[in-house]
Amino acid sequence: MEIEDTKDEELILRYYQGDAEALKVVFKRYKDSLFNFALRFAGNRADAEDAVSHAFMTVCERRYTIKPGASFKTWLFTVTRNICISKIRGRSKSYSLQTDAIDQKANSRDELNQKEIMAIIQHAVHQLPGEQKEALLLREYQGFTYEEIAQVLDCSLEKVKVLIFRARNHLKDVLPPVLLEEGR
Repeated sequence: MEIEDTKDEELILRYYQGDAEALKVVFKRYKDSLFNFALRFAGNRADAEDAVSHAFMTVCERRYTIKPGASFKTWLFTVTRNICISKIRGRSKSYSLQTDAIDQKANSRDELNQKEIMAIIQHAVHQLPGEQKEALLLREYQGFTYEEIAQVLDCSLEKVKVLIFRARNHLKDVLPPVLLEEGR
């Protein structure tokens, strides 16, 4: 079996036993998805890069311990989430995504380019209440299962379902239908 096919938990154990190559595989496996999650969550590139860096430093400091029923993936995203929350709380002024003004009468998705549409959707997602935003980001952008989201957010499966339901309904209320169709 090649090292790239090895499970995360086994790779981390190998790293803790001195195999530096194992950590490189884990980093390569998660760096992009973790950065994308942190960027959408924190709202800016600098905080996202810092969060990912701190999350991997936490791994390197041998702080990961395997808990029954938990996966390394959910642990890593939980650590990153917590770092992002700390960064957001520590800001002196709140961040808001700047978008160009768009004619509200636009009724054709051909009139808006993809970049503008994604900026508008991202702005709407960023305005969601904390846990709704987190659950939706993990589900829609990272492909987490409801069970994995429950582990990351440390809540029940039922709460995750409610959070995602409410987040999607809120987006349906605030975004024009043409944007929801285009953003999928």
